[in-house]
Amino acid sequence: MTIRDNLQEIYSDVYTPQALAALTALAPLNQRIKTLMQDRLKRRAHRGQTHTRIQFLDPQSTIPGSSIRVQDAREGNFDGSPIPADLQRQWIQGTGPAAKPNAPLQSSLRNVAYALLSGADGWMFDGEDALGQITTMSLDNQRNLKLAIHKDPVFLNTARQVAQEMNRWADGFLGRSIITDWEQQLAFTTKIFRARGLHLDDRHIRDADGVALAASIVDATLYVVNNYQALQQAGSSIVLYLPKIQTAEEAGVWNQLLTALETHLNLPIGTIKVYVLVEQLEATHQLMEIRAVLGRHFVGYNTGRWDYINSVSDAMAWDKSFVNPNIEAITMTYGYMRHYEDRVRRAVNTPDRNGNYALWQGGMEPNIPVGSEAGVAASMAKAVAGAQREQAAGASGKWVAHWKMVHIVRPVWEQVGEPNQLGR
Repeated sequence: MTIRDNLQEIYSDVYTPQALAALTALAPLNQRIKTLMQDRLKRRAHRGQTHTRIQFLDPQSTIPGSSIRVQDAREGNFDGSPIPADLQRQWIQGTGPAAKPNAPLQSSLRNVAYALLSGADGWMFDGEDALGQITTMSLDNQRNLKLAIHKDPVFLNTARQVAQEMNRWADGFLGRSIITDWEQQLAFTTKIFRARGLHLDDRHIRDADGVALAASIVDATLYVVNNYQALQQAGSSIVLYLPKIQTAEEAGVWNQLLTALETHLNLPIGTIKVYVLVEQLEATHQLMEIRAVLGRHFVGYNTGRWDYINSVSDAMAWDKSFVNPNIEAITMTYGYMRHYEDRVRRAVNTPDRNGNYALWQGGMEPNIPVGSEAGVAASMAKAVAGAQREQAAGASGKWVAHWKMVHIVRPVWEQVGEPNQLGR
């Protein structure tokens, strides 16, 4: 493999010998991913040309790339995963990148400090949608996460300062502090990483054939290799969010990637746990199949709004009779969005052959308590109402887009007073 410019020297703490050895071991999957992405585009083009709607798989067929019969997957006749202890209560997950664009290290690290001091049950550090794919931001993201997970002094110094700022805000807005012991608070939130999807290439690394290495291989490998020992020593699971999956066959390649990485590191198969973001209409036709092929790695699904709406519009672009209303009207209670949410609910509430259910993390709360007093009050009421609806619908928890929202939405789930409602 080749790494461009002098990045291997600049980011030697990320491109460690161990990480590079793992990337070399996983590089043979690169061509398989490229072929799958070509198939994805051909499938989309064919549907547009032939005016064909997305279909469910034949129940008597075998999931492509696997030996699992579709009907067996739908009936839960496969080995899934028990939910690890630190994922059994994920009422509120925050999301955001671990780095800032073109920022000095101490400033960039503040993103991680806010996240881990927020009081969220989990934080999905985004390496994809919310991370600017410019210059070396993907590497800055990896570096910052490693510094935080390993409790490097430079991160701890930043976290101490950020904790004071967060308490000043909370005293003014909530009338109370939210952080008592900042060092202890850093250990509360489960660290989760969202790798880039199969459709993206890494801009820095090329394989032995001169082909850009799939970003999924790079992101998952760098994060896991650099952090798995520190996470395990802290009693934390190794957790990824997998984006943009469209089919069970694509999920199967993710399973190959994760299994190969675990094998390379001498970890038991299923050590790495994954949530899957259901962002594509096609994926909602193969939810149990996706669960089945990910097997012991899979712990849950996440439902969201914006990407799914866009995927529906894309899939139906050829049908002139299909017209979306104003996008503000397409809430989670709107027609096809209700069907989407219901399919996910049914999929996570179907046990595998060992009685394991899965998790359903609800959608993103985009509101932030900023603006006029009346505007903040209205947006906070809307945020709480949305959380109440998802909790009543059976979601295991919810996402928030800003650390300030954690303590506003969290009470909705605290009223339940129990871990996630498995099998509701």
